[in-house]
Amino acid sequence: MIKECQNILEERLKLYKKHKAEVVTTLQRVTVWEEALKKGELWLFEYHTSKVMGMPHGTTTSSPTESTASQREVTSDMVQEWIDEDKSRMRYKAVEIEQIDGALKALTKEQQTVIESKYFEAMTWRNIEIEFNEKYSVGRVYIQSDGLKLINKEALGILWQILGPLFQRYLYFRKAN
Repeated sequence: MIKECQNILEERLKLYKKHKAEVVTTLQRVTVWEEALKKGELWLFEYHTSKVMGMPHGTTTSSPTESTASQREVTSDMVQEWIDEDKSRMRYKAVEIEQIDGALKALTKEQQTVIESKYFEAMTWRNIEIEFNEKYSVGRVYIQSDGLKLINKEALGILWQILGPLFQRYLYFRKAN
């Protein structure tokens, strides 16, 4: 069970950076869409097929089917549906990011460095060792990979105590499968 918890926590930490970028970009897009809706600028959402110069294409698009296929009218209801869908998809990821950010504050600077290097930056233990010792070993003993792995294990334990309730659902779904 302990190994399973650690695996879940490590998976979620590895996804942190990707999810954070996804939440930020999606919420920025939603903000643009909401402003466009408020100002009635639905033309921003119109879709037209592009014609690349020099490329062959049909000479006429006069039939109703071709016109419908080449241009799709976007309604305010459609845009609102997109907004609601994106907000819904990002809600849990945003909570997870906030929880991880808060949990990281419970760690020492050394523990944070190891966790961020290993899971957010996907660095190897050797590279973490070099970076860590450049940053923290002034006048102190050089810490090797085994020592960093111990720091990592302690930090994961602290993080699981804080984040465990959030990630318990992953344990449940793994047992069900």
